Amino acid sequence: MSDDEILEQRRLARQEKSKRDAELMLLHVLAADAMTGSGSQQVRERALSRVDTWEERSLCSPRYIAEWRRMLNLPPTALRQAMLRHDAEGVALRQNTPFGFLKGRQQ
Repeated sequence: MSDDEILEQRRLARQEKSKRDAELMLLHVLAADAMTGSGSQQVRERALSRVDTWEERSLCSPRYIAEWRRMLNLPPTALRQAMLRHDAEGVALRQNTPFGFLKGRQQ
């Protein structure tokens, strides 16, 4: 494989990651909105249930399990801020999301 081909593959991988990160951000905006509307308790309970499943089946790092539990017990405004932060930890948390069940609601 030539250097140009390697560079192109890297460019495409970065582009795909950026697209995925943007999709996950939109999902978490939707989740944050759902946490303030009617039915917010059901959304919170379903997300916490997902985190419980991760723990029971060892499906996710204990660090993410603990952090999602902590965040899901925050008031809605603080939860929104925590979920939508732009630092590396925010990106990583969104990649390990308990809100996959909301994907069908994305526009």
